[in-house]
Amino acid sequence: MKLTLAAVLALGLLPISACSNQDTEKTKQEAAKATEQIKEGSKVAAVELKKDAKEAAKQSKAIAEGVKQGLATPDKPVNVNSASKTKLQTLPGIDEDTAGRIIKGRPYHTPDEVGTKGVVSPDQFNAIKDKITVK
Repeated sequence: MKLTLAAVLALGLLPISACSNQDTEKTKQEAAKATEQIKEGSKVAAVELKKDAKEAAKQSKAIAEGVKQGLATPDKPVNVNSASKTKLQTLPGIDEDTAGRIIKGRPYHTPDEVGTKGVVSPDQFNAIKDKITVK
C-alpha cells in the first residue's frame, strides 16, 4: 500500500516539479497539499476496506455454519421403490449388481421385504434397514 501511495504521489507531483519558473516554496506547499489529499483518501479507503473485510468474514462464517449444519442433518431414507440405481448405491454395502437386484424385486410393501425376498444378504439388510423406506 505504501508503494502504491508513493507511486500515486510521484505521478501527482510530476506536473508540479516540471514548472521550472515556479517558486520552490510554492512547489513544496502544493506537494504537501497533494500528499495530504492522498493521505486522507487512503484513510477513507482503508476504513471501507476494513468494513468489507468484516462483512466477508461474517458471510464466510455463516457459510461454514451452514455447511456444518447440512453435514449434521441425517440423511433422508432411500425409497427402494423409486430410487435410481445410483441412489441405491449410496447405501452402505450396496454395489451396482445389488442395486439392480433391488430394482428387479420391486415393488416392496415394507422395508423388511428387501431382506425377506433375498434381494440382499442378511448383513447387507442389517446395514441398510434404518436407511430405507417404501412409499
